[in-house]
Amino acid sequence: MAKAGADNSTAGQKMVPADCVSVLLMAIGNTSISKAQYNMMSALDGSRTASSFEHQFRSITSKAKELKTRVDNGEVFEPVLAISKRGTTSASPATPKKRKAAGTDTDGTPSKKKTPEKEAAAATQSPASRADDLPLDMDEFIKHEKEWDSNEFI
Repeated sequence: MAKAGADNSTAGQKMVPADCVSVLLMAIGNTSISKAQYNMMSALDGSRTASSFEHQFRSITSKAKELKTRVDNGEVFEPVLAISKRGTTSASPATPKKRKAAGTDTDGTPSKKKTPEKEAAAATQSPASRADDLPLDMDEFIKHEKEWDSNEFI
């Protein structure tokens, strides 16, 4: 019955690093844990024995004693400085901007990118890749030649 209660109570709990627990023990001024407190932990957990908790807390209590000695000797612990993210401008915005709607449609929804046409793909081919190996502007050249011939020999 205690096990079912323990499973429900630990479902949403977060893990705390052992160093933080050591600091808490040092802060309350008691760097050791009594046998009665280990028994209480075992009862609340419902699956582990008091001696398993005692074994787990050996390194934590020794770290708490070490921290107490260091603080008593005048050591100052410097916290990690927070990086201010407000007011700084970045090279790129955090979220991309919406594309302008095509034409006069201003309903606020972004327009889709226009798919490239097949003619545009054919125009970008190099002259060597075309089947007849003619320059890209050959059709325009022939058209101008016909106009010249028609004007010249009339």
